[in-house]
Amino acid sequence: MSYTKLSDWNKCTKCGICLVKCPVMNLDKPTAIAEITELLQTGYSEKIFSECTFCFNCNKYCPENLRPHELFLEKYLDERKKKGKISAIIPYLFNGMPSSMWKDIYAMLSKNEKSILKKWSEIPPPSKEILWVGCIGRMSCADIENSTILRELPKFGPPDLCCGELAYRLGSWKAYTDTVEKTLKAFEKLKIERMVCYCGSCYSYLSNILKNVYGRELPFKLISLYEWLNEKKESGGITVKKPLNLKTTLHESCYVSELGDGFARNLQAIYKAAGADIVELSHHGDFNLSCGAVSVIRTLDLRKSLFKEQNKKYKEVKQTGIRHMAVNCPGCFITLSFTNRFAGIKLHYMPDELLEAYGDTITKPLSTRISLIIRAFMKHPSLPLKRVDAEISPGQSY
Repeated sequence: MSYTKLSDWNKCTKCGICLVKCPVMNLDKPTAIAEITELLQTGYSEKIFSECTFCFNCNKYCPENLRPHELFLEKYLDERKKKGKISAIIPYLFNGMPSSMWKDIYAMLSKNEKSILKKWSEIPPPSKEILWVGCIGRMSCADIENSTILRELPKFGPPDLCCGELAYRLGSWKAYTDTVEKTLKAFEKLKIERMVCYCGSCYSYLSNILKNVYGRELPFKLISLYEWLNEKKESGGITVKKPLNLKTTLHESCYVSELGDGFARNLQAIYKAAGADIVELSHHGDFNLSCGAVSVIRTLDLRKSLFKEQNKKYKEVKQTGIRHMAVNCPGCFITLSFTNRFAGIKLHYMPDELLEAYGDTITKPLSTRISLIIRAFMKHPSLPLKRVDAEISPGQSY
């Protein structure tokens, strides 16, 4: 199986709309047609390979309902394979690998936190709904476990299970397949009607990507944390205890364009209800700019990839006259946290702030947990210098 087989590219009319509407490249129609034609005919496009941030926006505009994102990703990876191998930093990011950043991070948690993850590894008793906590959320397991807002939700989040996002976005279909199959096998044991996703990325990958790309569906309903919180607010189950009193811009992650208006509405509605006044950026909704994280697959030169894309975002924030930016995606928050201070922008992690606004006490916000990631990478200082085969599966060692 490969990414390009996910869509029938014989149906492509080479209209170029996916590139014309791209918020990053924004090509004129003749150039867009030329680039998509060259890519399909030769497997190469200088423009796409040097500028695409692999952000999903193009998928929304294809009149044939094809998925240009996956085409661009696979063709780029094919070109990279011709030039040799990839940095070992890539598979180290995947949960489930023999040597994994996540395994190293969880090993650094406190004794109490490790006991919580052990508890979350057990299949909970049958219930109407549970809270699924993904890779990054497990770093904040104590606050989630002790949350009064989330108290009624049994928690499930074994350390070695994953929605597969990083493997998918960084180009390993094999690693994604093996990861998601392991997770689905565990999900089959759950006796629930509904799963609430703490992480927006998990919600995107376990709903949209799993169904529309991988061709599988969960045996229960899936909703986001934001939808669940809105339900509780509307029913009177939760009320604002500590209003945010915040005027901020909003960084909407790449998958917002994939999830449709419902996710974005719930995201903004619950944040506004908690006391936030949101000012839209020039690029927002299904025309948003990414945090630049996936751009690093083009090169490990952060200045030419990650920082370049983040500077575009910071420039738009400053144009509003506001120096605050709310972020719902944990990956985006972590990525932006390495540069926001240089831009003079204060970041707000929405899950932490929402739970506090409705009455919780957050003792270890995500902003303080980023040090665990840094420490994990410090354990492997030679990683960027090692090279491994471009196609990685969780069963492989490198």
